[in-house]
Amino acid sequence: MTEAADTAGIKTMVSFTYRFMPTARYLKELIGQGYIGQPYHLNMRYYTGYARDGKYMWRFDLGESGSGVVGDLGTHWLYLADWFYGEIKAVSAMLGYHVSREPRPDRKPYEPADDSAVMMLEFENGARGVLHVSSLAYEETPFGQTHHMEFHGSGGTLYSFTDWDKTQIVSGARDGEGAIRDLPIPDHIWGTARRDSVHHTYKDVFRDHDFMARGFVSAIANNTSVEPSFRDGARIQRYLQAALLSAQERRRVEVDEIQSKE
Repeated sequence: MTEAADTAGIKTMVSFTYRFMPTARYLKELIGQGYIGQPYHLNMRYYTGYARDGKYMWRFDLGESGSGVVGDLGTHWLYLADWFYGEIKAVSAMLGYHVSREPRPDRKPYEPADDSAVMMLEFENGARGVLHVSSLAYEETPFGQTHHMEFHGSGGTLYSFTDWDKTQIVSGARDGEGAIRDLPIPDHIWGTARRDSVHHTYKDVFRDHDFMARGFVSAIANNTSVEPSFRDGARIQRYLQAALLSAQERRRVEVDEIQSKE
């Protein structure tokens, strides 16, 4: 699809939504400005609990979904890790199958997919990372999920926490500045998005700002570039395939081992 789109000269987009949230855009800005210096490692966790009850869901039917939570939530985190630190060189992954699932409605047998995943990443720039995604975490918030991010480097540290209710914060400190402190998200990141709740922010970011679907239409109308594109999606798909192969064969997998199909 990427090659066909490039040949045709058309614009494409993949919906990695979390890139456009204020916390992520501010982290990207700070990291790009050198706030943490040379990146050493990152730790990103995505906790939600939609699979705790063990009910049948197509998301955990491998024949229907192709992968479990590692593909559902993990690809979003792989994209952000790549966006923050650059391309990923190798992946080591462990997949969890903790909760027994109900039978399919038609009673046909199926192979269950993973409900949690841990991925260890090696970046091209030498940094390391750990991603943990789970659909089994008890996170009692209105949106039922929490996001936790930590970044360390030669120049300092950044943290971010979003509870998908009232809290969406970035904090950090440069080397020598003392204790970690709040880093208020600036107005140029917020734009016109409401700040009273994360859900309101989410709605405003995608309904009022020129991001994702609106940004895609604007890029076509104005003939400007747009991201994330099919090329970004294809790269993340390779990371996912590397993670699946790593879990299957219980070994570290170089992303270059995953070849594009002709």
